[in-house]
Amino acid sequence: MTTLDLNVGDEFDLAKEGRCRFHEEWHDEENLLWFLKVKTGKRIPLTEPKLVEMLDLGTARRIDIVRGKDGKPQACTDNPEFGPDEEHSPDVVRARTFQWFVRRWDNTPGATLGKKGLAKFILEAKRDLPAHLDWPVKPGRLYEAITTCGEPGNRALRLFRSRRGKTPRKRFGPFVDNAILETITFYWALRPRTFDDAHGFFRAKMAAENARRREAGEAEIEKYPRRPETIRRRINQTINRENWARKYGSHQATLKFVGIKDSPSADEPLELVIMDHTTADAWCVVDTEFGIPLGRPTLTLAIDVCTRVVVGYTLSFEPPNLHCVINTLKRVVRSKSYVPWVFPDVPWAAYAWDGWGLPQCLLVDSGWEFKSPSLQDSLRDLGIEIIWSPVRRPTYKAIGEAFFGILNRKLFHKLPGAVPFGPTEMRLVDIDPQREAIIPLNLLDELLHETLATYHTEKHSTLGEAPASAWARKLKTRRIISDVHSLDGLLGQTATVRLTRKGIRFRNMQFQDEAVVSRILGPLSARAKKRDQSHSPVGSARCWVKIRYQPLDASRIQVWNDAVKPPRFETLPNRHRRFVYGPKIDGAQRDRRRELPIPISFWHADRIHDFAREKGLPMKTDEQKWIARDRLRAKWEKAAGLTQLRETKPAIRSLSQSQGTFDQLVTVKSPPLAVEASQVAFAAAPSTPSGMERATPIPQQVAAFEREEEEHFQPKGRGAGKKGQAKAARKRREKAEEAAEDRAQQAVERAKAPARKAAAPKAASRFKEPASEERASREDIDKYLDEE
Repeated sequence: MTTLDLNVGDEFDLAKEGRCRFHEEWHDEENLLWFLKVKTGKRIPLTEPKLVEMLDLGTARRIDIVRGKDGKPQACTDNPEFGPDEEHSPDVVRARTFQWFVRRWDNTPGATLGKKGLAKFILEAKRDLPAHLDWPVKPGRLYEAITTCGEPGNRALRLFRSRRGKTPRKRFGPFVDNAILETITFYWALRPRTFDDAHGFFRAKMAAENARRREAGEAEIEKYPRRPETIRRRINQTINRENWARKYGSHQATLKFVGIKDSPSADEPLELVIMDHTTADAWCVVDTEFGIPLGRPTLTLAIDVCTRVVVGYTLSFEPPNLHCVINTLKRVVRSKSYVPWVFPDVPWAAYAWDGWGLPQCLLVDSGWEFKSPSLQDSLRDLGIEIIWSPVRRPTYKAIGEAFFGILNRKLFHKLPGAVPFGPTEMRLVDIDPQREAIIPLNLLDELLHETLATYHTEKHSTLGEAPASAWARKLKTRRIISDVHSLDGLLGQTATVRLTRKGIRFRNMQFQDEAVVSRILGPLSARAKKRDQSHSPVGSARCWVKIRYQPLDASRIQVWNDAVKPPRFETLPNRHRRFVYGPKIDGAQRDRRRELPIPISFWHADRIHDFAREKGLPMKTDEQKWIARDRLRAKWEKAAGLTQLRETKPAIRSLSQSQGTFDQLVTVKSPPLAVEASQVAFAAAPSTPSGMERATPIPQQVAAFEREEEEHFQPKGRGAGKKGQAKAARKRREKAEEAAEDRAQQAVERAKAPARKAAAPKAASRFKEPASEERASREDIDKYLDEE
């Protein structure tokens, strides 16, 4: 027999079955308790331990049942409990007063329900009534409470709650109610619709209905809401996630109504690193005597989740792209031993920034640069797992977003040329960051290092200690790269090109090294398909190979040689060194003894070829290429100071690349400090009688060389189908037609130029530069930029 206090007819709310009623108990070995589902009558067996477990977990709830004055059962839980803010409200005083009188009546022998008997009972009971229960009680109300609010022994306080004003009332007719519902639907249908639009819609419906009734000889509707506030209240009562999504979109509805998930956490340093982009709230200039304003640089930053230590960053005028991600990742895995001798003026730099190492997981957003096959392949080579945050959910990377705010407060908003407010506020307070910008990019790098040194030594509000001390305390083991030079081959963008005796032709440039090509061409071409080879017995051997290249370094490419064991990257330099490397820039480097020529980027090289093609300049010899590059540089320098920002992005991008970065401009030499683990290359040599045998390098111990050959350079996915191929062909054909029309138009303009020059009354000796106070037309600017 069960030990639970169960009576036949007791109702329970079961999580999976819904409302059920206790029916009977079987006295057998299991002592089953049988319940009947209220709606269907389905029999549900439960054992006593199972029912007790469900009651403990809250998946089963007993429903208190009382008998109303009509004898029908009703649930005590129909009335809600009193809230904490209602403790001393008049409704609570009323409920407690009636509960006291009803319980006293239950315990009074011989008490009657007549009007005179209840009046006499109230007078006698008031002698013992507590002072705080001063609600007036009349016999009629007491009779209603005794008969409807529970039964003797079950007089819950919530049963005495007043229902007055708690139930909705129908104040208007059916037509008006339907019109209000249609008005609410009208308001939530489109984003631009306001409360006034909804009220106008409602009044128009009422006017049309009254006009129809007047024509039909019927009585007009007199009672309907005439104030906009009534419609506003009705609309506000329907605010929920579904309606908000209809009006503003599902993303805004999620941000408004869905709870925020916990941010990712980590227990050890380098267990999880967040990487993200932002636009710095400050303008920079080129470090030249002209001080040309470039604009706001892009900051790509990586921060450790466990200790909040910044483990690497990249500051450049490149848009958020794969190069920024790869360059930041290089700085994450390399030590920060360069700081004391590259930035000697930064205080505490040698002690405050020890954040470096190979992370286990990388948390990024869903941008294209983070989902590119090149980055995924590079991270797979290094043994780093990548995690993508949900689309348009910055709160998932709240740690990184919060640090951007710290940088704005500590550095960017304090610089000349800062952007501390929005466009409207800055115009009202007369702030022009483009006019006030004086900070070059290399100086901003130094200021950022100084800010990080201060941040790492200050107490963090979340950690309760400084990030640097948390790093030193929690760091037990640090994963490192055995050979840091292997990063240049492992990190980069990938492409498939053809290798011949002439080397590799890639993006209008030739990459060739006679010794390297002679060594790798034979083994690689032997593994290539037969149909790809030349049919001539003296024709060059050729094969398709995979390469990696750095977007900002057009001086070389890395060829993947998988015909040797272990596979490795082979370097092919650019044949046109004078075209690739530019002159040294005065003021851009800290120490002239460590200056290196800065190679141009592949994007810069493409722009030079496009410029030469547009102007009809030859591009065969090094001298001709250098002339084209210099002419484009002169045009860009003028463009950066003349035209609007949206028209000078190519000029800004090129001029900023000429400044270089602190790790491009400094040679890789060991500083006068202790040797770091990342600067040690392991080697072994076989034993010899003389002991003078040269060391044999051990293969680089990174994940790339432990992968199977077919894992390298995985295909991007299934190709386009017939419809996709037809669409791509149509797009290419349309672009070719547009390009042909543009070339024809340019040819017509070039043909008209001599006639216009001859018809002109007098040619100007020299074009005068447009005044800065006046806005020059686009034709005048082009004429000025193209002037020799």
